[in-house]
Amino acid sequence: MIKAIVSFCFLILGVYRLILRRRNKITAPGIDLMEAVQIGGINQVLYFRGKNTENPVILFIHGGPGSSEMPLLHGFQYEWENDYTIVHWDQRNTGKTYHINDPDSVLKTMTFDRVLKDAHEVTRYIKNKLGKKKIAVLGHSWGSVLGSALVQTYPDDYSAYLGVGQVVNFIDNETVGYNAVLEAARKAGNKKDIAELESLSPEWPMRTYNERFFKIIERIRKLQFKYKLATGTGLELIFLALCSPYSRSREITNYFDLKIVFYQEPIMHYLVDEYDLRKFGTEYKMPVFYLMGENDFQTPYPVAKDFFQEIKSPVKTFFSIPDAGHMTMLDNKKEFTRVLLKEILPVVKETA
Repeated sequence: MIKAIVSFCFLILGVYRLILRRRNKITAPGIDLMEAVQIGGINQVLYFRGKNTENPVILFIHGGPGSSEMPLLHGFQYEWENDYTIVHWDQRNTGKTYHINDPDSVLKTMTFDRVLKDAHEVTRYIKNKLGKKKIAVLGHSWGSVLGSALVQTYPDDYSAYLGVGQVVNFIDNETVGYNAVLEAARKAGNKKDIAELESLSPEWPMRTYNERFFKIIERIRKLQFKYKLATGTGLELIFLALCSPYSRSREITNYFDLKIVFYQEPIMHYLVDEYDLRKFGTEYKMPVFYLMGENDFQTPYPVAKDFFQEIKSPVKTFFSIPDAGHMTMLDNKKEFTRVLLKEILPVVKETA
């Protein structure tokens, strides 16, 4: 009986995904194309969506490292596609790219410089395919690390930079995030959570990435999620991913499996041991926009806001998104979309 119910549920889910895909299929003069492209010596997957290829282009750089956001795009992106062409890219050992290569072989090639070069190769491919002089970059979480470095290293290729869940410095971020969840636990009077967090404080935040680091951050993220300060594997997010018409079950499983980060280990070492956004400078040649959820303490809102004051660029605006956390474009889709279409689009049209 239980097997029959489960089979029926998956059948309904499959039908729903098929309907969602067909209902949102894009035709000329737009683009709806998923393809594997040779980038950095391996096949990497890109997904183009937009209702008119003459529109400005946004390269969406996902978070993680190792967390493709293709399984979630149907939850936030469709309204953007009238005015932008959005390109999702599954990076090395992530999502669809993970499954069409040998992950162990790819792991041997993983360095921050290699992934940064990949991002630029992807940019050149997109520009050539769509006939663009410049494209915009939206970096989410880990994607904001890569995206910031990308536009600062190759500024002539980019019309704007959009930081969402912007990472500034790992130690600063984790210090603020830890203090926020500890304060939340104390306000709630949860003695068990307080004791657990206080037991971690001599070690956290760790200055070196290792196995112990992974165990601590996994626990802290779960507590941050509990107090609505970070993204977790909540039922809403799981359901959204399961309904994705653009991802297979194995790719969705990877999204929620923290062990996938082991195939990103060299990138994690860079992020924890070396990364500081200030190393890439504070002067930008293109417009810079931060869209930060006011409740985000996974990549803490206050740290990003303080750093933003240091930025010098032709145009810059810090957008505070209320009632939103780390998954800003999902948490408050209406306001995020309004900012993207009403505030940022006119600027991007001028600079593209």
